[in-house]
Amino acid sequence: DELVQEADVVFLLTDTRESRWLPTVMAAAHDKILINAALGLDSWLVMRHGGGDDGVTDKRLGCYFCNDVVAPENSTRNRTLDQQCTVTRPGLAPIASSMAVELLVSLLHHSHKHKAPAPAQNLHKTFSPTDNDSNSESSSPLGVIPHQIRGSLVTYTMMAPTVPAFKCCTGCSSGVIAAYHRDKLELVSNACASMDGSYLENLSGLTAFRAEAAEKLAEMEEDWEEDE
Repeated sequence: DELVQEADVVFLLTDTRESRWLPTVMAAAHDKILINAALGLDSWLVMRHGGGDDGVTDKRLGCYFCNDVVAPENSTRNRTLDQQCTVTRPGLAPIASSMAVELLVSLLHHSHKHKAPAPAQNLHKTFSPTDNDSNSESSSPLGVIPHQIRGSLVTYTMMAPTVPAFKCCTGCSSGVIAAYHRDKLELVSNACASMDGSYLENLSGLTAFRAEAAEKLAEMEEDWEEDE
């Protein structure tokens, strides 16, 4: 925790999904810049986390776990080596690491740093400064600053999606961060002891979110049956 507090930037380069959870929580708790790089067999992801919860969730960018509807758990169990992201194509790591560094440099040239907004989804399809709108809030002197960069060596393409923070995220939601500030050791201990992920799902509100979604889906199915 002290190491994260003293750092200017956190690069998250660990192998498994679950190993990224605690650094994500720490960076969000202390509102630090976090650049995340993840490798698959033939694809890669580089992204910047949106920092701590400032009460404006719809404008804050999401973290690595904001797309998930389940808590992180053992991702190496009953999986082959390529599914564990242990084996990658040889050019993947240099591509992802260079993109991570360039993303950080662009971010540091923006006045809002990691709070800088991401470009609109349909405005920027390249990463050249000449393709940049100089008046855009999502740009720095070096060009646009995407939220995520996803690349594939199968199709030799890249895309730059933007994902807002999820209010029930198990990594950066207000409930998880508040629990971390209350008692760091208790949060980590309970999360590790909960093999099915239910502790973090309950803490973040994800359990209630899924129950509400299931209830609405059931209501929609009833309406469809009545229409038929």
